[in-house]
Order: sequence, then C-alpha cells, then structure tokens
Amino acid sequence: MAVPRLLLLGLWAAALRDVATVAGMKFTGSPIKLKVSQGQPVKLNCSLEGTEDPEMLWIKDGAVVQSVDQVYIPVDEEHWIGFLSLKSVERTDSGKYWCQVENGGKKEESQQVWLIVEGVPYFTVEPEDVSVSPNVPFHMACAAVGPPEPVTIVWWMGDSRVGLPDISPSILNVSGINQSTVFSCEAHNVKGLSSSRTATVQIKAVPTCCAGPYPLENRIQEWR
Repeated sequence: MAVPRLLLLGLWAAALRDVATVAGMKFTGSPIKLKVSQGQPVKLNCSLEGTEDPEMLWIKDGAVVQSVDQVYIPVDEEHWIGFLSLKSVERTDSGKYWCQVENGGKKEESQQVWLIVEGVPYFTVEPEDVSVSPNVPFHMACAAVGPPEPVTIVWWMGDSRVGLPDISPSILNVSGINQSTVFSCEAHNVKGLSSSRTATVQIKAVPTCCAGPYPLENRIQEWR
C-alpha cells in the first residue's frame, strides 16, 4: 500500500515545493495564502492518498467546520479528494483552514490555507449624536478597518467635506457651532468606500437666567 499523502489545495493554486514527514504520513505542499473578495465563492480541496475510506475533517482555526457544503469522493481505491465550498465568503470566513484525518489512532493534519477575505471598509467607530453648548469646541470620532489596508477617513459636515483625508482612526476637531448640524464620515480603501451613520449635533438650550439682562423691576417685584 502506498504511503499516505495528504495535500491541501486552495482555489486553483497549489504549492508543491516542501515535503515533511509526520508520524509515518508524508505531507506534500507548503502553506498557501489566498486573498479573495467578499461575496465571491471559494472552493478548497484536500487530496489524500494511501488509505481506504478515510475519516476526513475540515478544521478552521482549531475548530471543526460544521458546514454541510463539504464532501469527499474516491478517485480510486487509495486516493480521495475532499471539498469544502464557501458559496459567498464574508469577513467571518477569514482564517486558517486545514484537513485532518486519523492515521493509526493518531490525528494527522495537512498544511494550512490562510484565507483572507477583502472588502470595503467596516466601521468599528461611528460618529455619535451629542449636544453641545453654542460656540464651544468639541470633537467627533470615526474608525474603520479592512482588509485591505490602509483605510482613509473623509469627514462631512452637512453636504460639505471638512478637513483633510486622514488614515483611520480619525478625530475631527470642531471649533464650535451655533446651530444644529449633522456629521458623517466615509471610509475608503482600494475595494471601495463605506458611509457611516449620520450623527446630529444639537445645541444645548441656554438657561433662561442667562439669556440676557434681568430687568431690575422684575427683581424688585420678587423681593417684595
């Protein structure tokens, strides 16, 4: 019987340069890094030779993949190929994948595929609604991440851009306003842009006692 050999492939790329032997099983291939766009389909396959009817599992970041979109089929009596299909990848699909089989009571693992899902920026901090005093300085915060990096932040006050583009995370310092105003930010990377929620900055009401001179006659009436 042939020596068991486990080979992990990703998409239509394979690396066949390195060879390592672990507990009697020879693995062929080297780690692969795959970058794919969010929403695209991905199919990983794992080829196993030298065993009959293997118990093959897919592992992601140390946990067994529970997806039903995985099958393995025989090529011949001692050659099997397993497939894991991701129909529309999301950021949560990013991670390290590998195959695992049991060989002589010991678990053997293939080399890994490092899957990186790229897309438009994702906001981790968005502008928030606040109330400020008239003409008093305040600031707004905005942050977004890829991949891919870098992510650039552009600020908007109403329909006008303010300030210069800034690498995320970004703080917008406002010298003060005297009427309610809306703020938002955009996050840009090479995949496109995302727009944040719109934050409303309200003006705090000025206390009546401080709105202007308090007529002397009114104070006299209060003292009586």
